[in-house]
Amino acid sequence: MGLKDIKIRMQAIKKTASITQAMHNIALSKIRKSTDLLNHSHTFMEDIHHVLIYANRNLDEKNRLTSANDGDKKLFILVTSDRGLAGSYHSQLFKAFLQDIKDLDKENFQVFVIGKKGFYFAQKHKLPLVNQEIIYNRDDITTMFFRHYASLIKDVFLKGFIDQVMIYHNHYINTATQEVNKEIILPLIFNEEDVENEQYIYDESPEDVLDKTMNVYVESRIFEAVADAKLSEHASRMIAMKNATDNANDIVEQLAVVYHRERQREITNEIIDVVNGANV
Repeated sequence: MGLKDIKIRMQAIKKTASITQAMHNIALSKIRKSTDLLNHSHTFMEDIHHVLIYANRNLDEKNRLTSANDGDKKLFILVTSDRGLAGSYHSQLFKAFLQDIKDLDKENFQVFVIGKKGFYFAQKHKLPLVNQEIIYNRDDITTMFFRHYASLIKDVFLKGFIDQVMIYHNHYINTATQEVNKEIILPLIFNEEDVENEQYIYDESPEDVLDKTMNVYVESRIFEAVADAKLSEHASRMIAMKNATDNANDIVEQLAVVYHRERQREITNEIIDVVNGANV
């Protein structure tokens, strides 16, 4: 490889490094906002949970939304992103999901996908998709965006078309670690330790409170998972872009050594030619 070729390659890699560094900085800038959003979501879900516990305790009869059943019809909500370049963010999620459904009959489950990457993944593996078009997972997420879907999910569950709703997403642990989280959101089964002594005064019956609050619960639970996944995405992309930048800089340094060695060799050859010419 000549000096010109080495120099061109170094310039190309430096440009790549500048791009990955910019992507790293963008992801870093989004982490704080996503962290605040997730923390607010956790707080809101705790309050919703308290209301649901009290309403469920005062029901005259069992409600399908909060009672275990023996049905085998499942709905999986798979939360992914629209973009790649995020390390193992998607591969670990898809691997875990495929592992869990490998023994299931496709007639007994459906998949509701959020995010472009997940939509194409589901199409590739011929999974029974609920949504026939992409539901984009943008950075500026709001609960309003999921209100329609949450209402539909609750309605089909109440009508018995599905017996369990499970959500899959990447869970943020710290900047360097994200793990796949899967959780059943319907039916919502309360543990004994969930029961608290808080008292609420309702203007409506516990049945009406449970029914209306469940709309907010499903909507907010999806939002919470998306917020968690979004924070995980930014952290994973930040680490991936940092590694890419570091690797690019290492290659540039290695090429610089080769470049100077080759340049020194050419200078030496030129000196030898001059000396030999002078001796002729």
